[in-house]
Amino acid sequence: MLRLLGCLILLVGLLGRPGAAQAQPAHINNWLNDAQSGALLLRASEREDWQPALLLETRFDVQVSGPVARVRLEQRFRNTLDRFAEGMYAFPLAERAGVHGMQMVIGERRIIGRIEEKAQARRIYEQARAQGQATALVEQRRPNIFNTSVANIEPGKDIVVHLEYTELLVPDGTRLSLRLPLTMTPRYRPPVQEPREGQATATAVETDSLEGPVLPAGMQPARSHRTRVNLDLDAGQPVASLSSPSHEIRMRSDGNRHRVTLETEAVPMDRDFVLDWQLPAGPSSRVNVFAERVDGDLHALLMLMPGDLPAHTERMPREVIMVIDTSGSMGGERIRQARESLIYALGRLQPEDRFNVLEFNHQHSMLFRDLQPASASHIAQAQAWVRRLQADGGTEMLPVLRDALAFPSDPAFLRQVIFITDGSVSNEAEILSLIERRRHRARVFTVGIGAAPNSYLLRKAAELGRGTYNFIAHAHEVETQMASLFEKLESPVLTDLRLELPAGIEAEYWPRELPDLYAGQPLLLAMKLNRMPAHLTLHGRQPQPWQQQVVLPAEQHHAGAAVLWARQKIEVLMDQLTQGQDAGQVRQQVLEVALKHRLMSAYTSFVAVDERPVRDADQPLDSEAVGNLNPVDHQYPKTSLGLLQKWLLAVLLALMGVLLMRRKMA
Repeated sequence: MLRLLGCLILLVGLLGRPGAAQAQPAHINNWLNDAQSGALLLRASEREDWQPALLLETRFDVQVSGPVARVRLEQRFRNTLDRFAEGMYAFPLAERAGVHGMQMVIGERRIIGRIEEKAQARRIYEQARAQGQATALVEQRRPNIFNTSVANIEPGKDIVVHLEYTELLVPDGTRLSLRLPLTMTPRYRPPVQEPREGQATATAVETDSLEGPVLPAGMQPARSHRTRVNLDLDAGQPVASLSSPSHEIRMRSDGNRHRVTLETEAVPMDRDFVLDWQLPAGPSSRVNVFAERVDGDLHALLMLMPGDLPAHTERMPREVIMVIDTSGSMGGERIRQARESLIYALGRLQPEDRFNVLEFNHQHSMLFRDLQPASASHIAQAQAWVRRLQADGGTEMLPVLRDALAFPSDPAFLRQVIFITDGSVSNEAEILSLIERRRHRARVFTVGIGAAPNSYLLRKAAELGRGTYNFIAHAHEVETQMASLFEKLESPVLTDLRLELPAGIEAEYWPRELPDLYAGQPLLLAMKLNRMPAHLTLHGRQPQPWQQQVVLPAEQHHAGAAVLWARQKIEVLMDQLTQGQDAGQVRQQVLEVALKHRLMSAYTSFVAVDERPVRDADQPLDSEAVGNLNPVDHQYPKTSLGLLQKWLLAVLLALMGVLLMRRKMA
């Protein structure tokens, strides 16, 4: 009886584990940890809150100049144990971040980190760890997820890791936005499948490591996982509005310069910090050039807003395929925002359009068997269907995308796919490879939902799908962001862009294949040149042939232009993996750029070692994973169980109850 009862308890535990994140490490440090957490939690008495053994504090110091943000991130690890500790912390960064600096600070000592090939950096770290030296290692796990490892933290002491990165902020018309990721939604890990014919093997680069543990709800530490933000903004011109949809902020302004801090000194790291600002409407054509010389090479960041595009003489009817994520990670506020977004999108359709709606979790379904006319009755039917959608189950994104891009197309219609999701999946490379292969079928527009969306996947999906992406962090943003999206959906598009440089100008620029542009969307080019041209010419179609000669203004010196060029080149090289490029060749090219520009990448890491040993070899070293806070709007448990697992769990629980009653009666 006891053996059977034990087996049932084990089965219940396995069924109840959240398959979405699979974020716990191989070892479980303490029986207090449930399956959502791999972090060791302590408390001094029953009246006190649980606390991680390693406390974490972060601080962001941000300098924004025009469209470029230079960020200094401080991660402070405090050891509350009475023995030496090692901490491992997986954390998100902005998907466009070029990480180019790292320091480790111990008391008054400051150790400059150096960039190394990834395996070599790991060897240096492990050797210093074994020899009792304080050491820190920062690695890239995914394009927007990194890992800090800090070893030999003395009892009761701190070790601080400083990271420096530069990020390009892409304007949306006259609106700019800065997002500082503070946590991440646990990602669903689909079952491993054999690659389809013609599918690239890029997954080998990014899917070999997990995102790290998530501190379960109800165990939010009181003295840990808090952040401070100090931001200086110089937009280069007056700012029409400045606000944060995510946090309460304080502002002090002096002309074009603005100082932004949090309303409270420190806030929990349970949502991304977002700052939006609006510039006044300016001329229809604007050009900015930011330049920097590094080792004799001229690097330039060129931001061009094309002049007014000619409007279509008549509106082209559209086929709109709307896809909504109804997985468990979308529960609560997220599914409400997603439903409102979809209902708004349905209301913007015109009678001459055709549409369909698909929803997905661990399985997917569609409202109609085929695309239907956007009649009043069909739209009302669709809106009623959307209002009934609930969030539950896993996040099998690949099958629904495959079906959404498989509808037979009609050349008389413009095909567009609107994809609404938090992007909490781990098989990003497979999804992006599918969009890359089928990009001719439709334009893909992504809408990110939630306090901590997977912005890398959503941006890249839209980029490869020749669309745009928008983020909705809060309910009051739904109408504004969806209106912005539909302005692009319904606007003229400038396609087949080509850059013509004057004779004698040699330039390596990225992206090499210029993207399509929507109204109000700038063209951003990162360039390395032999000299700065006086002008350049853009060619394209809209839908008739179009060209514009652009006179370049005097260059403005801007530290970071070289980093942004190198970061963009690395991203383009990594994109080649999804196109079937040889992985060894890509690795060698990325290494060359990353090592020269001291940039972290999939193949390079930062490592710092204090030469003075602090721990004897015979003293124990306690290794713990430092978890992330669960995003404030994420209902963690619902992602893990589908309908079948829930029925099995219910049956097992009922059986356990019967067995316990029989044992008590006996």
